[in-house]
Amino acid sequence: MQEAKIIRIGAKATDHKEPILLFFGEGVTEGLEEYSIVQKIADPLAIELAVGDKILFGDATYYITYVGPYANQNLQSIEHVSFVFSDEPKEKMASSVYLTPTKVPTITTGMKITYQG
Repeated sequence: MQEAKIIRIGAKATDHKEPILLFFGEGVTEGLEEYSIVQKIADPLAIELAVGDKILFGDATYYITYVGPYANQNLQSIEHVSFVFSDEPKEKMASSVYLTPTKVPTITTGMKITYQG
């Protein structure tokens, strides 16, 4: 289990119509920052997500239904992951983690994210 803390939320990170939240570490580029949720993971190298694992956004529990082939590598190296809150489409995004339930959680600065592997 690894914990992260939300340190910044970009102005457009949670107001789009797509059921996706983009998370990055503190090294997020200026161009992506306004669309991103910036997190600080205690030990990103220890994260290895798999189908069936849980992600907690505060107290809200979500279950992983798909892990893209680049998702763990990106989490470990730049603390990046795209969380998708929808049924799995035929063509999935390679750096994404699909979650259920499909309702996008409310995200706040200072919130704890728990990666339970």
